[in-house]
Amino acid sequence: MEKRVLIAFALSIAVFVIWSYLFGPQPKQTTPTLTETTQETAPASEKAAPVTRTGKSEPQARTATAATQAHDVSPGKEITVKTDLYTAKISENGGRLTSLTLNRYRTKADPDSPPKELVTVDSPGDYPLQTYFLSGSVPGLGNARFSTDKEAINLAAKARPERLTLTYKEESGLEVTKVYTFHPDSYLIDLEVILRNFSEQTIDDNLVLELTSGPFKRKRRYSFAGLGMLLGDNLHEIKLDKLEKGMAKVQETPYSLTWAGYEDQYFLAVALPENRDKTKVKAARLGETGLRLDLINPPVILAPHTEKTYRYTLYYGPKDYNLLKSLNNQLERSIYFGWFDVLAKPILVSMLWLHQYVKNYGVTIIILTIIIKIIFWPLTHKSHKSMKEMQKIQPRITKLREKYKNDKQAMNREMMQLYRTYKINPMGGCLPIAIQIPVFIALYRILDYSLELRHAPFWLWIQDLSAPDRLFEFAFKVPFMQEPYGIPILTVLMGATMFLQQKMQPMPGDPTQAKMMMFMPLFFTFIFINFPSGLVLYWLVNNILTIGQQVFTNKISS
Repeated sequence: MEKRVLIAFALSIAVFVIWSYLFGPQPKQTTPTLTETTQETAPASEKAAPVTRTGKSEPQARTATAATQAHDVSPGKEITVKTDLYTAKISENGGRLTSLTLNRYRTKADPDSPPKELVTVDSPGDYPLQTYFLSGSVPGLGNARFSTDKEAINLAAKARPERLTLTYKEESGLEVTKVYTFHPDSYLIDLEVILRNFSEQTIDDNLVLELTSGPFKRKRRYSFAGLGMLLGDNLHEIKLDKLEKGMAKVQETPYSLTWAGYEDQYFLAVALPENRDKTKVKAARLGETGLRLDLINPPVILAPHTEKTYRYTLYYGPKDYNLLKSLNNQLERSIYFGWFDVLAKPILVSMLWLHQYVKNYGVTIIILTIIIKIIFWPLTHKSHKSMKEMQKIQPRITKLREKYKNDKQAMNREMMQLYRTYKINPMGGCLPIAIQIPVFIALYRILDYSLELRHAPFWLWIQDLSAPDRLFEFAFKVPFMQEPYGIPILTVLMGATMFLQQKMQPMPGDPTQAKMMMFMPLFFTFIFINFPSGLVLYWLVNNILTIGQQVFTNKISS
């Protein structure tokens, strides 16, 4: 009975791991009201989508010709902004962001790899942070030629923020000013959009700030990449493949919008509007793997000789938990570990604290594994002791099975009497293991998802704990193995220790169950072959510690 339960638990873990890799748990979703409008997805400079206003007729979408008309759309210069954290480029055309590379993060683990670029679009017309009017009050504003007050900004050696001002004045008299404020020691960028109406006509429209991102190739098929929003107290995420091309969705929700934008496994590109309560969100796919996100401000009636200011905070940077937590704007909510998030977050904080002292995430994983093993030592000791006691009465159980093989009810009755006689709990070896499963899964999610392990070296051939371990990489493909192809030494060692662990345990009397138990190490080795080496390292160390504990238990029980 106990062996069957153990097999069930082992298979449950395996199924959960595989399922989580293929699909993954989704964040807690809100149930907002969605108003859908279907239309062809226009290029970034041709955006127009109707929204219904109470008491007003629905404004007509702009045509591509009208949308692209502007008095000066000649190529403008780019202003380069350098800080210790990133290098950004702002174009005079639309006052848009054309590049932002992170100085402390590389595209690959190779130290000669180029810096990580967060602005990756197929066409210059898709560059993010364009502003336009929803109903086309100022045609061509999204790509209009702005004038700038600076040629370049270098904050690397400065202690104070610096502003970049871009201004465009439309022939009818509307002046649009975009003011970026860059901080020398932060990934946050402040953006102000100031509208000044010098004409004699009232402007009645919605100002839109557009964020775009992509194309993006997900690291693994189960990893998240797409639209992320914090609505009220709920994280709302939509994968890119769930967004229809050419389908605009206006998000109308009773919850305030704290932030919205693009997020993947390791990085964020989001905007935090000052006006959280009335900002709407429209999202659609940009091409095949990109995202277009419009933050639609409430309607504004701008009378002659008046002005209106919109404020945003932008974040283009890593999903570093401690960093995001220190910003006090709930961006750390973007780091979500699924159903076991409540357990995973304390473990992550503990891992980050340990790393302050050991400076190697591989060593940190080993120490964390030892600490977790110590915490659960009494439970696992009780489990091993119970299994040892079960081993002693195994001959009696075998005899009962033979005697009552045609009467299962009588066999179960006699076996329960046997357990009572020897004061053995048949579930004693399983319940301690069951209690540990949520902790294991939480740790599994952390080691697989954390930015801190991205490109983090350990020792010898393991130079990236977020990637599978490979020794002697091959030029040819290996079936069932993800790139790169090579010898998974760490995974093979993990399978070997799991096999040794199984050999040390008492085998069940049922030959079928015994074969299944011996098959489990091979099965786990197979599914772990493409897992991040950080997770494999944890399992290997845990196996070694478990073997040591089994040896200790056997000695004191003999």
